[in-house]
Amino acid sequence: MRPSHIRLVAAAGVLAVALGATTAFVVGRDNPAQPTAATTPTTVAATDPTTAPAAGGNDRGEPATTPTTRRPVPQDQAAKAAAVAFLRGLGMLDPVAATYQKTGAATAEVGVHPRAGEGGRVLDQVTTLVQLHRYANGWVVTGAKAVNAIEVDQPLPFTRILSPLTVSGQSSAYEGTVHVTVTEDRRGADRVLGKGFVNGGAAELAPFSGPIRFARPTGDAGWVVFTPDSGADLGIFSATAVRVRFVNSDHTPQILDATTSPSPTGSSRLVTLTGSGTLTVRVKAFAADEVRVLLVPSGTGGRPHARLLGVDTGSEDGEHWSVSWRYPDQSFHGHLLIVANGRGGTAEHDGIAVLHT
Repeated sequence: MRPSHIRLVAAAGVLAVALGATTAFVVGRDNPAQPTAATTPTTVAATDPTTAPAAGGNDRGEPATTPTTRRPVPQDQAAKAAAVAFLRGLGMLDPVAATYQKTGAATAEVGVHPRAGEGGRVLDQVTTLVQLHRYANGWVVTGAKAVNAIEVDQPLPFTRILSPLTVSGQSSAYEGTVHVTVTEDRRGADRVLGKGFVNGGAAELAPFSGPIRFARPTGDAGWVVFTPDSGADLGIFSATAVRVRFVNSDHTPQILDATTSPSPTGSSRLVTLTGSGTLTVRVKAFAADEVRVLLVPSGTGGRPHARLLGVDTGSEDGEHWSVSWRYPDQSFHGHLLIVANGRGGTAEHDGIAVLHT
């Protein structure tokens, strides 16, 4: 769900800590179905402009009042306000923004928790990390992650989904129950398309998987929201929210080819990098309107921590796509996840490994 002061865009995870605040070249605009951002006011009028006197003063001879200018709202406060509004819209009672961390030139992460828990006990530990992107009109929520509670493998952010939607990942919740809600963007309260639940771990993270059915959407974009069952009727305690779009065409995208520069070597399709430089991924795809390239860390359960390397939404011929990433001089090991999104769905390619020595 999303209040009217919120919009969308891109993801990062644990791997971002290892890679540092590296900036990706993004070819084209990454701007799918963005909601309205919360604005940052810079001025306030001292009088009502519909009743203010002319510039020469008023009929009592008093000087005219003029608008006064105040300092812009600090970016951390504006980001915190957007994060709090988002979680309040999802159902968190009296959310508090406890932390703010800049994660890129125009991105940030805000830690939020309910003000109080069961029995009125005051809480001070972050339960949800909210990711945001800053645009000219303000901060936009691009996703949220329940801390140590829900990690989602499917769906990936910004993919196109249809009913029934298969969701999967790992979770830890009261009696193992995780509630899943699919919503569609609209003014005011978002439209709930469908609800369901899956079962994961109770005392510790354990896998979950299951189908969620939802009604036919009338718009293009929405959210899939995962909330752990807290066992108390106190609103949601934390949430993982994945930004999605809906399938509205019969033409399913296909990835026909994927190459990199530097090129992979050997039968294992391994790209070996050293120092710092640029990795370019070229993709040939059919029926796509954007191509995303992510770096998934090695090991099990890596998808929720995939790092977005770049997005191409501006293919000249609709078939050839390219994303370039400036990689840092830091060790990492994983594989490329190439995602082609089109109005008819999503296609994936994950056969290229990457190793930085």
